[in-house]
Amino acid sequence: MRKSDLIDIMVEYQKYLEESGLSMVTIKSYVSEIKSYGFWLGCARTRPLLEGTGDDIEDYCRELVAEKAHSATTVNRRLQSIRKFYKYALQKGLVEEDPSLRVKLLPQPKSQIRKGLAESDIDRLLDAVRQGPPRLARRDNAIVQLMLHTGIRVGELTGVRVSEVSLSEEQGVLTIRGQVAGQGREIPLNASVRQAIVAYLDERARSEDDHLFLSRKRSPLSVRSVQRLINSYAQGAGLEGVSTYTLRQTCGELMLRDTGDLSLVAGVMGHKRLETAVKYILPRQEDLTEVAEKSVLNLY
Repeated sequence: MRKSDLIDIMVEYQKYLEESGLSMVTIKSYVSEIKSYGFWLGCARTRPLLEGTGDDIEDYCRELVAEKAHSATTVNRRLQSIRKFYKYALQKGLVEEDPSLRVKLLPQPKSQIRKGLAESDIDRLLDAVRQGPPRLARRDNAIVQLMLHTGIRVGELTGVRVSEVSLSEEQGVLTIRGQVAGQGREIPLNASVRQAIVAYLDERARSEDDHLFLSRKRSPLSVRSVQRLINSYAQGAGLEGVSTYTLRQTCGELMLRDTGDLSLVAGVMGHKRLETAVKYILPRQEDLTEVAEKSVLNLY
Protein backbone atom coordinates (compact mmCIF):
# COMPACT_ATOMS: atom_id res chain seq x y z
CA MET A 1 0.00 0.00 0.00
CA ARG A 2 1.33 3.41 -0.94
CA LYS A 3 1.64 6.11 1.70
CA SER A 4 -0.82 8.27 -0.21
CA ASP A 5 -3.40 5.46 -0.06
CA LEU A 6 -3.03 5.21 3.72
CA ILE A 7 -3.45 8.96 4.06
CA ASP A 8 -6.67 8.77 2.03
CA ILE A 9 -7.95 5.97 4.27
CA MET A 10 -7.22 7.95 7.42
CA VAL A 11 -8.95 11.02 5.98
CA GLU A 12 -12.06 8.95 5.24
CA TYR A 13 -11.85 7.32 8.67
CA GLN A 14 -11.76 10.72 10.37
CA LYS A 15 -14.84 11.78 8.40
CA TYR A 16 -16.57 8.61 9.58
CA LEU A 17 -15.73 9.42 13.21
CA GLU A 18 -16.98 12.98 12.81
CA GLU A 19 -20.28 11.71 11.43
CA SER A 20 -20.59 9.45 14.49
CA GLY A 21 -21.06 12.52 16.66
CA LEU A 22 -17.85 12.18 18.67
CA SER A 23 -16.01 15.20 20.06
CA MET A 24 -12.88 16.44 18.28
CA VAL A 25 -10.80 15.46 21.32
CA THR A 26 -11.90 11.85 21.00
CA ILE A 27 -11.57 11.84 17.20
CA LYS A 28 -8.00 13.12 17.40
CA SER A 29 -7.25 10.46 20.00
CA TYR A 30 -8.62 7.65 17.83
CA VAL A 31 -6.76 8.85 14.73
CA SER A 32 -3.49 9.47 16.57
CA GLU A 33 -3.54 6.03 18.18
CA ILE A 34 -4.16 4.31 14.86
CA LYS A 35 -1.33 6.25 13.24
CA SER A 36 1.00 5.18 16.06
CA TYR A 37 0.03 1.54 15.57
CA GLY A 38 0.37 1.85 11.79
CA PHE A 39 3.84 3.36 12.17
CA TRP A 40 4.90 0.56 14.53
CA LEU A 41 3.48 -2.07 12.18
CA GLY A 42 5.41 -0.66 9.25
CA CYS A 43 8.69 -0.47 11.17
CA ALA A 44 8.49 -3.67 13.23
CA ARG A 45 6.66 -5.92 10.76
CA THR A 46 7.14 -4.10 7.43
CA ARG A 47 3.42 -4.59 6.96
CA PRO A 48 0.79 -2.01 5.94
CA LEU A 49 -2.01 -1.20 8.36
CA LEU A 50 -4.71 -3.11 6.52
CA GLU A 51 -2.61 -6.30 6.56
CA GLY A 52 -2.07 -6.35 10.32
CA THR A 53 -2.84 -9.60 12.14
CA GLY A 54 -4.07 -10.52 15.60
CA ASP A 55 -0.53 -11.57 16.52
CA ASP A 56 0.73 -8.13 15.45
CA ILE A 57 -1.79 -6.42 17.69
CA GLU A 58 -0.90 -8.63 20.66
CA ASP A 59 2.83 -7.97 20.13
CA TYR A 60 2.15 -4.24 19.92
CA CYS A 61 0.27 -4.31 23.20
CA ARG A 62 3.05 -6.30 24.87
CA GLU A 63 5.62 -3.77 23.68
CA LEU A 64 3.57 -0.90 25.07
CA VAL A 65 3.71 -2.58 28.47
CA ALA A 66 7.26 -3.98 28.44
CA GLU A 67 9.19 -1.22 26.65
CA LYS A 68 6.98 1.85 26.93
CA ALA A 69 5.85 1.10 30.51
CA HIS A 70 2.26 2.02 29.65
CA SER A 71 -0.44 1.13 32.17
CA ALA A 72 -3.14 -1.42 31.43
CA THR A 73 -5.59 1.47 31.17
CA THR A 74 -3.58 3.11 28.38
CA VAL A 75 -3.00 -0.15 26.51
CA ASN A 76 -6.70 -1.01 26.65
CA ARG A 77 -7.58 2.39 25.23
CA ARG A 78 -5.10 1.84 22.38
CA LEU A 79 -6.61 -1.59 21.76
CA GLN A 80 -10.10 -0.12 21.69
CA SER A 81 -8.97 2.39 19.06
CA ILE A 82 -7.53 -0.44 16.97
CA ARG A 83 -10.75 -2.42 17.33
CA LYS A 84 -12.80 0.55 16.19
CA PHE A 85 -10.63 1.12 13.12
CA TYR A 86 -10.75 -2.50 11.97
CA LYS A 87 -14.50 -2.62 12.52
CA TYR A 88 -14.75 0.39 10.22
CA ALA A 89 -12.38 -1.21 7.70
CA LEU A 90 -14.46 -4.39 7.68
CA GLN A 91 -17.68 -2.42 7.09
CA LYS A 92 -16.05 -0.60 4.17
CA GLY A 93 -14.68 -3.79 2.64
CA LEU A 94 -11.06 -2.73 3.18
CA VAL A 95 -10.28 -5.97 5.03
CA GLU A 96 -11.80 -9.46 4.82
CA GLU A 97 -11.77 -10.08 8.57
CA ASP A 98 -11.22 -8.15 11.79
CA PRO A 99 -7.84 -9.19 13.28
CA SER A 100 -8.58 -7.47 16.58
CA LEU A 101 -11.53 -9.65 17.57
CA ARG A 102 -9.51 -12.30 19.38
CA VAL A 103 -7.24 -9.84 21.20
CA LYS A 104 -8.36 -9.50 24.82
CA LEU A 105 -8.14 -6.48 27.08
CA LEU A 106 -5.44 -6.51 29.72
CA PRO A 107 -6.48 -7.07 33.35
CA GLN A 108 -6.45 -3.74 35.13
CA PRO A 109 -5.38 -3.33 38.77
CA LYS A 110 -7.74 -1.24 40.88
CA SER A 111 -4.89 1.13 41.68
CA GLN A 112 -4.94 2.30 38.05
CA ILE A 113 -8.65 3.11 37.98
CA ARG A 114 -9.67 6.74 38.25
CA LYS A 115 -12.85 7.67 40.10
CA GLY A 116 -14.46 9.79 37.40
CA LEU A 117 -14.20 9.49 33.62
CA ALA A 118 -12.20 11.83 31.43
CA GLU A 119 -14.16 13.55 28.66
CA SER A 120 -12.57 11.33 26.01
CA ASP A 121 -13.63 8.27 28.03
CA ILE A 122 -17.19 9.58 28.21
CA ASP A 123 -17.25 9.83 24.41
CA ARG A 124 -15.94 6.29 24.12
CA LEU A 125 -18.61 5.01 26.49
CA LEU A 126 -21.43 6.79 24.67
CA ASP A 127 -20.08 5.54 21.36
CA ALA A 128 -20.17 1.96 22.71
CA VAL A 129 -23.82 2.49 23.73
CA ARG A 130 -24.68 3.73 20.23
CA GLN A 131 -23.03 0.62 18.81
CA GLY A 132 -25.05 -1.64 21.14
CA PRO A 133 -28.11 -3.81 20.42
CA PRO A 134 -30.52 -1.76 18.24
CA ARG A 135 -33.57 -2.78 20.29
CA LEU A 136 -32.01 -1.40 23.46
CA ALA A 137 -29.88 1.44 22.12
CA ARG A 138 -32.31 4.28 22.86
CA ARG A 139 -33.20 3.01 26.32
CA ASP A 140 -29.60 2.43 27.30
CA ASN A 141 -28.49 5.77 25.89
CA ALA A 142 -31.18 7.50 27.97
CA ILE A 143 -29.97 5.62 31.07
CA VAL A 144 -26.32 6.55 30.57
CA GLN A 145 -27.10 10.16 29.66
CA LEU A 146 -29.36 10.55 32.68
CA MET A 147 -26.77 9.15 35.08
CA LEU A 148 -23.91 11.17 33.61
CA HIS A 149 -25.77 14.48 33.58
CA THR A 150 -27.72 14.22 36.84
CA GLY A 151 -25.53 11.98 39.01
CA ILE A 152 -28.53 10.12 40.40
CA ARG A 153 -27.93 6.89 42.29
CA VAL A 154 -28.70 3.66 40.48
CA GLY A 155 -31.41 2.87 43.03
CA GLU A 156 -33.01 6.23 42.29
CA LEU A 157 -32.81 5.63 38.55
CA THR A 158 -34.61 2.28 38.69
CA GLY A 159 -37.35 3.89 40.78
CA VAL A 160 -38.05 6.83 38.44
CA ARG A 161 -41.60 6.94 37.10
CA VAL A 162 -42.69 8.40 33.78
CA SER A 163 -44.86 10.84 35.72
CA GLU A 164 -41.78 12.16 37.54
CA VAL A 165 -40.16 13.40 34.31
CA SER A 166 -41.37 16.74 32.97
CA LEU A 167 -40.13 17.60 29.47
CA SER A 168 -40.49 20.43 26.99
CA GLU A 169 -38.34 21.62 24.09
CA GLU A 170 -36.54 24.18 26.22
CA GLN A 171 -36.41 22.62 29.67
CA GLY A 172 -36.95 19.51 31.72
CA VAL A 173 -37.12 18.46 35.35
CA LEU A 174 -36.65 15.12 37.07
CA THR A 175 -38.34 14.78 40.44
CA ILE A 176 -36.68 12.42 42.90
CA ARG A 177 -39.00 11.39 45.70
CA GLY A 178 -37.32 11.21 49.10
CA GLN A 179 -38.06 8.39 51.52
CA VAL A 180 -39.05 11.03 54.05
CA ALA A 181 -41.16 14.12 53.40
CA GLY A 182 -38.99 17.10 52.51
CA GLN A 183 -36.00 15.01 51.40
CA GLY A 184 -36.84 14.87 47.70
CA ARG A 185 -35.24 17.08 45.09
CA GLU A 186 -35.80 18.36 41.58
CA ILE A 187 -33.00 18.05 39.03
CA PRO A 188 -32.96 20.11 35.82
CA LEU A 189 -32.46 18.11 32.63
CA ASN A 190 -30.29 19.58 29.90
CA ALA A 191 -30.85 19.20 26.14
CA SER A 192 -28.74 16.04 25.84
CA VAL A 193 -30.79 14.23 28.48
CA ARG A 194 -34.11 15.55 27.19
CA GLN A 195 -33.40 14.40 23.64
CA ALA A 196 -32.27 10.97 24.85
CA ILE A 197 -35.39 10.45 26.99
CA VAL A 198 -37.78 11.69 24.29
CA ALA A 199 -36.19 9.31 21.76
CA TYR A 200 -36.58 6.44 24.20
CA LEU A 201 -40.19 7.29 25.09
CA ASP A 202 -41.08 7.30 21.39
CA GLU A 203 -40.32 3.59 21.20
CA ARG A 204 -40.93 2.56 24.82
CA ALA A 205 -43.23 -0.46 24.98
CA ARG A 206 -46.67 0.18 26.34
CA SER A 207 -47.03 -1.07 29.86
CA GLU A 208 -49.33 -0.68 32.83
CA ASP A 209 -46.18 -0.16 34.88
CA ASP A 210 -45.29 3.51 35.26
CA HIS A 211 -41.56 2.94 35.77
CA LEU A 212 -39.55 4.90 33.20
CA PHE A 213 -37.05 2.20 32.34
CA LEU A 214 -38.41 -1.22 31.46
CA SER A 215 -36.81 -4.53 30.55
CA ARG A 216 -37.63 -6.49 27.39
CA LYS A 217 -40.37 -8.20 29.43
CA ARG A 218 -41.89 -4.78 30.20
CA SER A 219 -41.04 -5.04 33.88
CA PRO A 220 -39.02 -2.42 35.83
CA LEU A 221 -35.27 -2.68 35.36
CA SER A 222 -33.47 -3.91 38.45
CA VAL A 223 -30.41 -2.27 40.00
CA ARG A 224 -28.37 -5.31 39.07
CA SER A 225 -29.49 -5.14 35.43
CA VAL A 226 -28.40 -1.50 35.15
CA GLN A 227 -25.06 -2.30 36.77
CA ARG A 228 -24.51 -5.13 34.28
CA LEU A 229 -25.32 -3.05 31.23
CA ILE A 230 -23.02 -0.20 32.33
CA ASN A 231 -20.21 -2.68 32.91
CA SER A 232 -20.83 -4.30 29.52
CA TYR A 233 -20.72 -1.02 27.59
CA ALA A 234 -17.64 0.11 29.52
CA GLN A 235 -15.80 -3.06 28.54
CA GLY A 236 -16.88 -2.52 24.94
CA ALA A 237 -15.32 0.95 25.16
CA GLY A 238 -12.05 -0.44 26.51
CA LEU A 239 -12.71 1.00 29.98
CA GLU A 240 -12.16 -1.22 32.98
CA GLY A 241 -13.52 -0.73 36.48
CA VAL A 242 -16.39 1.50 35.37
CA SER A 243 -19.58 1.17 37.41
CA THR A 244 -22.80 3.08 37.96
CA TYR A 245 -21.01 4.87 40.79
CA THR A 246 -18.30 5.96 38.33
CA LEU A 247 -20.96 7.82 36.33
CA ARG A 248 -22.21 9.52 39.49
CA GLN A 249 -18.66 10.49 40.45
CA THR A 250 -18.04 11.82 36.93
CA CYS A 251 -21.14 14.01 37.12
CA GLY A 252 -20.08 15.45 40.47
CA GLU A 253 -16.54 16.22 39.33
CA LEU A 254 -17.59 17.91 36.08
CA MET A 255 -20.41 19.85 37.73
CA LEU A 256 -18.02 21.16 40.36
CA ARG A 257 -15.48 22.07 37.68
CA ASP A 258 -18.10 23.98 35.71
CA THR A 259 -19.80 25.77 38.62
CA GLY A 260 -17.24 25.91 41.42
CA ASP A 261 -20.21 25.70 43.80
CA LEU A 262 -19.93 22.77 46.18
CA SER A 263 -23.30 23.43 47.81
CA LEU A 264 -25.02 23.40 44.41
CA VAL A 265 -23.36 20.08 43.56
CA ALA A 266 -24.38 18.61 46.91
CA GLY A 267 -27.99 19.69 46.30
CA VAL A 268 -28.21 18.16 42.82
CA MET A 269 -26.47 14.94 43.89
CA GLY A 270 -28.70 14.53 46.93
CA HIS A 271 -26.03 14.73 49.64
CA LYS A 272 -27.52 15.49 53.02
CA ARG A 273 -24.21 16.87 54.30
CA LEU A 274 -21.91 19.24 52.46
CA GLU A 275 -18.88 17.34 53.75
CA THR A 276 -19.92 14.32 51.69
CA ALA A 277 -19.48 16.29 48.46
CA VAL A 278 -15.87 17.20 49.30
CA LYS A 279 -14.73 13.99 47.54
CA TYR A 280 -15.35 15.69 44.19
CA ILE A 281 -12.53 18.14 45.02
CA LEU A 282 -9.89 15.49 45.70
CA PRO A 283 -7.13 15.41 43.05
CA ARG A 284 -6.77 12.49 40.71
CA GLN A 285 -3.59 10.50 40.27
CA GLU A 286 -2.90 12.04 36.86
CA ASP A 287 -3.27 15.52 38.35
CA LEU A 288 -0.63 14.68 40.96
CA THR A 289 1.64 13.25 38.26
CA GLU A 290 1.38 16.44 36.20
CA VAL A 291 2.23 18.56 39.23
CA ALA A 292 5.27 16.38 39.96
CA GLU A 293 6.56 16.77 36.40
CA LYS A 294 6.12 20.56 36.48
CA SER A 295 7.95 20.91 39.81
CA VAL A 296 10.95 23.30 39.79
CA LEU A 297 12.87 20.48 41.46
CA ASN A 298 12.44 18.28 38.40
CA LEU A 299 15.74 19.18 36.72
CA TYR A 300 16.14 16.20 34.40
